[in-house]
Formats: sequence, structure tokens, C-alpha cells
Amino acid sequence: MSLRIFVPYETTALSLGAEDVATLIRREADARGLDIELVRNGSRGLCWLEPLVEVDDGRGRRAFGPVAPEDVASLFEHGFGDDHPLAQGPTEEIPYLKRQQRVTFARIGVTD
Repeated sequence: MSLRIFVPYETTALSLGAEDVATLIRREADARGLDIELVRNGSRGLCWLEPLVEVDDGRGRRAFGPVAPEDVASLFEHGFGDDHPLAQGPTEEIPYLKRQQRVTFARIGVTD
């Protein structure tokens, strides 16, 4: 099963190391022979969790953050599981996001 891994490509996340995180995710996946789709996306606005890496393995998106370059190998070692110290659980269940009411973009959904 292919993993879709989302790494933000916006200014706050980039200033906090998202580009290095994305590069290392690609390298780690290649070294392990894993089939991943690396998606560069916008931020969800949770600056204190940036870079916020999201993983979708078919069960919905799960969040990890803030992810530093030195955390990447351990994410793979834990299989991007909920037992990882940076695991935030399902992205939509993060308390700050769960309380949000989308108005302007209510019908747009979640985009890359």
C-alpha cells in the first residue's frame, strides 16, 4: 500500500525546516524501498506544530508535528504509528481544528 505523505510548502513551515524534512522523507522512503507519494501542501495554520507532516495510508490523514529533520527516520521506524512521540492523531481531531467552523472556504474541502 502506498503512503501519501503531506509536507507543507508555505513560508512558516519552510522557515521551520519543512524543505529539509521533505527531502529526508523522500530519501528515507527510497532507502527503505517504500512506495510513497510526497505531496507538498499548504498549511493548516497551526504554526506551533509546523512542519506538520500528515500521512494517509487509506485510513484518513494522521498528523505528526512539529517534525524536525532528525525526527524523520523515527517516523518510518514507528510506521507512522500513533505510538510516535510526535503523533497528534487524526488531523481533523486535533482540538484546535475540531473547534473551527469554516466559512469562506466551507465548500472547497481539503486541497493540495
